[in-house]
Amino acid sequence: MEALARFAEKGHVEILIPYVVAGEFTTKPSSKIESLAELHKTLKKLKQNIPSEFHSTISEFETRIENEFNKLEAAAKQRFTEWQARTGAIIIDSGPDHAKKVMEKYFAGTPPFGSVKARTDIPDAFIVETILELASEGQLFAVAQDDRVVMALGNRAEIATFTSIENLLKSKEFDEALAEIGVDAETEYEKANVDKVVMEFLRDHSRYKPSMESDVTRLVAGKTLDYRDPRYDEKEGPDELYIESVEDISHWNFNGTSDYLGEGVILVNFEASVEVSVDDPMGSPYYDEEGDLECSRVVMVSGAVSLNLAPVDLKNPLNSSGEQLLKTAAVSIDELDDISLVSRRY
Repeated sequence: MEALARFAEKGHVEILIPYVVAGEFTTKPSSKIESLAELHKTLKKLKQNIPSEFHSTISEFETRIENEFNKLEAAAKQRFTEWQARTGAIIIDSGPDHAKKVMEKYFAGTPPFGSVKARTDIPDAFIVETILELASEGQLFAVAQDDRVVMALGNRAEIATFTSIENLLKSKEFDEALAEIGVDAETEYEKANVDKVVMEFLRDHSRYKPSMESDVTRLVAGKTLDYRDPRYDEKEGPDELYIESVEDISHWNFNGTSDYLGEGVILVNFEASVEVSVDDPMGSPYYDEEGDLECSRVVMVSGAVSLNLAPVDLKNPLNSSGEQLLKTAAVSIDELDDISLVSRRY
């Protein structure tokens, strides 16, 4: 996202966002809305079965939870608004004929609909129609993780589809598009300086361990993982494991691979082992030697550390050392590619 924002700030790319996508970023996720509704039902039923003196406590709890969700929504809206202002991203409204086209696909069950009359896919269908109309005006790069959205866009020569912004920025097509508008490819000096920065980071990444651990903790805590208990019938669906907190992060592994996305943004790939405290409602209780209930698990996380430097520093032909260059970098882990359960206790 940072690399894309920098390309947009320079005027090298124009970011177009369907109205429905913008709405998803600036309002509560449907899962949170459903959770609040379920919580309301549960607490209402609880009030009916406990003494009245507890009712005010329950109401206070419900109000507090809703207020916290509203704070998250407000923060998300502010981040999106600031990012939109920084990048000049344009919100594209749905066209007057999009509803008719969406309903035709809704009744036919064609992508992005997963089946006939699949109501939950209606927002995706409006996103697809917006992108298809934009493609009628010229070539587009589209980023979409949803398989059915990709399928719905895949038969148009005017649209190059990618499953992540990272894949887009690393693609040959993106490099060629930049070259067409006169943006130079990675220079010899730039490549040499990127290599220096990566080598210096790999040599002494331990100095960034506190901030990296903080980022991983933020990205892992609160996640829900699907897992399949080997004792259950294969026909049964997976169980869920809720990660309550992170207890320890160890075994950081950097295999030396990295990617330069341009505009001063470097990604260095890593893996790490994370011990977490979990709520495993379907799992069998495990007790340690003292008889205490044990609720820890180990997950493996993978992703990339982002090294953000000023582009001018990397393009400078002066013989700066990797250590000097890295001193000016902002180092962070902004997202994880994978979180997988690697051990369970029975």
